Amino acid sequence: MKKLTIFITLFLPLAFIAQIKGNFPTLSGHTLEGSAVTVPIKGTPKFTIVGICYKRAAESDLKTWIQPMYDVFVAKANGTDYFDVGSYYDVNYFFIPLISGFKKAAADFKASTQPDLWKNVIDCDTDIDLLKAQLKPADEGIPYFYVIDTAGKIIEIVSGKFSENKMEKIQDAID
Repeated sequence: MKKLTIFITLFLPLAFIAQIKGNFPTLSGHTLEGSAVTVPIKGTPKFTIVGICYKRAAESDLKTWIQPMYDVFVAKANGTDYFDVGSYYDVNYFFIPLISGFKKAAADFKASTQPDLWKNVIDCDTDIDLLKAQLKPADEGIPYFYVIDTAGKIIEIVSGKFSENKMEKIQDAID
């Protein structure tokens, strides 16, 4: 038992570090507006944030992120308030629901979200099982948010329900 505890203590943190330092796999699909997109976006000077929902069970936790992420990374400031957070973070930002039946549910999703968010929601064309094998989520029942640098490397991962602490981790990774 003592050896197992030592093993877990030493090697479990390494698994998380390895996951963070890996490259984000190439993922292609179409936005809800119909534009083709490939993530990570090559040749961009912007960081990319990708929120992935692997199973329908993660949907309720994912919904806790939609408005805060929209407010910080999608909404643009009205007027010339240069200190507005929405104008400070210039990132590529995407939600990718990998849930079965999303193509059928996309119309309902569009009806319940702001139209300027549609360009940020991707209906994935890449094999979902391949993505899961490459990203290795510990729990498919919660959403994951990956911060990807300009070279396509994952530099931060947060998961689960929204919290201010998790949002700060994302923002710190971008800064």
